[in-house]
Amino acid sequence: MKVLVITRNLPPLVGGMERLLHNLVLGAAEYAEVTVIGPTGCREYLPDTVATHECSNKLAGFLVGSTLTALRIVRRGRFDVVIGGSGLIAPLLLLLKTLFRCRTLILVHGLDIIVDHWLYQRLFIPTLRRADQVVANSRNTKRLAVEKGVPEERITIIHPGTHIPELPDEDRKREFLQRYRIPYSRYMLFAGRITRRKGLSPFIRNSLPAILQVCPDAGLVVVGDNAGDSLNRQGEKAEVMAAIDETGLTDEVMFLGQVDDQDLETAYACATVHLFPLIDVPGDVEGFGMVAIEAAAMGTPTVAFQVGGVEDAVLPSGGNLVEIGQYEQLREAVSSFLQDTDATTDAYRKHAKRFEWSRFNREIRPLVCST
Repeated sequence: MKVLVITRNLPPLVGGMERLLHNLVLGAAEYAEVTVIGPTGCREYLPDTVATHECSNKLAGFLVGSTLTALRIVRRGRFDVVIGGSGLIAPLLLLLKTLFRCRTLILVHGLDIIVDHWLYQRLFIPTLRRADQVVANSRNTKRLAVEKGVPEERITIIHPGTHIPELPDEDRKREFLQRYRIPYSRYMLFAGRITRRKGLSPFIRNSLPAILQVCPDAGLVVVGDNAGDSLNRQGEKAEVMAAIDETGLTDEVMFLGQVDDQDLETAYACATVHLFPLIDVPGDVEGFGMVAIEAAAMGTPTVAFQVGGVEDAVLPSGGNLVEIGQYEQLREAVSSFLQDTDATTDAYRKHAKRFEWSRFNREIRPLVCST
């Protein structure tokens, strides 16, 4: 069968959605003839068997370029199904469905349903309702889609996945800690784009000082940076730096910036606990929380506020969920992990195996291949 995937969320862009769509393409290429319309540079990350058309990786440029490219290549040859990587592609998929009778499937992630922009809500959401099939990344994302009028019978929940790498040996861990000059005997890890909804600055103000009083040899390591050209540009690194200055914890917080996949895995493995202190933000939401299962894959638990779809990623055995806004409970949960000298990795890695990419591709294949 012939499959067309249209998405801006592919490497070399970095993030959870990019990993999700990359693995979807790799999985579909095992049983279908796949063509991709993606961002500049994505061809380097895809197999030679995947026909690739690159467009601007800027948001507006991609929407225009992908539309012109899709109209050209779909007019030349029929595709059995066209897959949109997010709600942003919904208008284009409806256009292709109307002109060429393509079957359409869209992945939705949460933010691409509720983003607070009048044009998006008036143009993109109505076309999302017309998709033949919608794949939601969590129960919460499905609920949001239903509230926006997407027919429930067309929605399937398929959680994103993760790889289960080999755990790094002590030499690799030591080299990582020395190269980044991480001085803490144990550390909390925050991984991901630094956006307002991730709640890093409120955590620093409301929980970190008390945690460090209990565990003075610990520190906070941050992997990631401000959000770039995304649906909701709520980067807030400046606010995080202000919180650090206010609490006087300059030496207790380290920023590693963006790192490659191997260093990210090692950062998870060296961490004692992974933090996900999400907050409610109008027009923004955490659809699932792939970082929680990526941490679990490296044997590290997550402590998170119960917001958005993160419950699906953390429970039943991936860490500890805390009622939103209860910073004292969050502090106690984090401190408990930091003080647990008998912690093992087995339970968390077992939890992560429920989300392996092979499972994701096995579950989405019937939707791709349905007639």
